[in-house]
Amino acid sequence: MRGKHLGLLSLTAVAMALSLAACGGDPTATPTVAPTATPPPQAAPTPDAAALFEAEWAALIEAAQAEGQVVLTFGGSAGRNFRPIADVFQEKFGVETVVATGSGSAHVNRVLAEQTAGRYLVDAMYGGATSVNTRMIPANALDPIAELFIHPDVLDQSLWFGGRHWYADPGQQYIFAFAAAPDPMTLGMRYNTDLVTQEDIDGFNSVFDYLDPKWKGKIVSLNPTAGGSGNTYYTVYVHPDIGREWTEAFFSPDLAVTFSDSRTFMVDGLAKGKFHIALGGALTDLDSLATLGAPVKRLLKDFKEGAELSASSSLDLITRPKNAPNPNAAKLWVNWWLSQEGQTLMHTLAEIEPEPTLRLDVADWGKVSEPFRRVEGKSYYFFDADPELVAQRLEAAAFTADAFKASR
Repeated sequence: MRGKHLGLLSLTAVAMALSLAACGGDPTATPTVAPTATPPPQAAPTPDAAALFEAEWAALIEAAQAEGQVVLTFGGSAGRNFRPIADVFQEKFGVETVVATGSGSAHVNRVLAEQTAGRYLVDAMYGGATSVNTRMIPANALDPIAELFIHPDVLDQSLWFGGRHWYADPGQQYIFAFAAAPDPMTLGMRYNTDLVTQEDIDGFNSVFDYLDPKWKGKIVSLNPTAGGSGNTYYTVYVHPDIGREWTEAFFSPDLAVTFSDSRTFMVDGLAKGKFHIALGGALTDLDSLATLGAPVKRLLKDFKEGAELSASSSLDLITRPKNAPNPNAAKLWVNWWLSQEGQTLMHTLAEIEPEPTLRLDVADWGKVSEPFRRVEGKSYYFFDADPELVAQRLEAAAFTADAFKASR
């Protein structure tokens, strides 16, 4: 039976094949292919942020080289400390660094005079906060510096102390603080080691100890109305535990403090024993004399009023004069200076001890000695750049000037 059925099936298959062949058909079924959808057009790959920055940076370097130079003013100690870094910039980017040194007040006078005459000749300035706040900002002599920031190192505020940028002007846009020295609240005291004993030093635990009648006629301090001297008295004014009464007592004829417009007078007077104590101002020349064997020393001791970060000098602050003559070179300089590379060089190439950068990613402390490095976890008053405290700067300056004149 099985064989018969197979035979019939075979005959049937042959018959079907012959029939299809006669009709011109293909005995093999043709598979149906579904139509293929046209893929959507793919967007061109977007360059990542790093690639975009590299292109922008390369274009900026080329534009700065076309301008040929960047004009910088270094006030005070910055003239010695930052010149070697300017040389590195010149070699690295092929842009000449034209550097003017001298006092910060002299540079302010120069720029204001030039701008009054319609001349704009400076690209970036380093100097103290007092003259800039009281003279340059009211004269509309500066442009906001953050408008120049393009470098990721600079823009990323998490890389800066406190997770933010710091400014030493009430408007928080003109005086950028890139460095700050941690200090005990000693008002920058230096003393003559031949005249001030260890017992005296042990007795200093507060700024109010300077008001002890035993120091009558033995203290020298910067004239509070002189340019660049305002920071010490501003600090006293805004500190919650010091304030106005201390200032009035310090200015009182009863204490007979000698006030001078000249740091040279203060340095010579302390080193030669005319005074026992010098307070206020940038008295780093005394520290240099100490290394040469002079009988002077800086008081580095915690006072009960706490610790501060000080960013008031040319070693800490940068500003951008209005209408920079070399805008691309200025932009290149500011971004490179504030980058990790530039701030590391500030630590390592300085001729005298630099202020420590406010960047958190600079691991090389270079010439910054142990006492002047920030201590992680320690609290600091940042009088020079905390917005709430800086807002009181002009009020403090007015009060200090009035109190000083009233005591004369």
